[in-house]
Amino acid sequence: MIKNNLRENSHKLICYMASSACNLVGEPHLYGPFRLVDASSRLIDILEDEGAADNNLLEARQMIEEHKYLVMNDEEAFAAFLNELVLKLAEGFRERDNNT
Repeated sequence: MIKNNLRENSHKLICYMASSACNLVGEPHLYGPFRLVDASSRLIDILEDEGAADNNLLEARQMIEEHKYLVMNDEEAFAAFLNELVLKLAEGFRERDNNT
């Protein structure tokens, strides 16, 4: 059953990403970064369902969900959020490297 959930959730994410790519052809330029962070959040959901999401990823997802809609009304704040998110994720990689 777990493999079926993983397969189904992965398939949904792939479909979301492919349809987003298709739709981005005619959408404003900031929709691309929005779609990418939204897909990241969805992937973290899948990892959490599989027991593979660490606290750093869960915190990153929370950041995404709290800030992704800045793209609609504050481009500068959205760009700052993206930079903070990258730093947060890099911090998680560094912590994992130090623990192995």
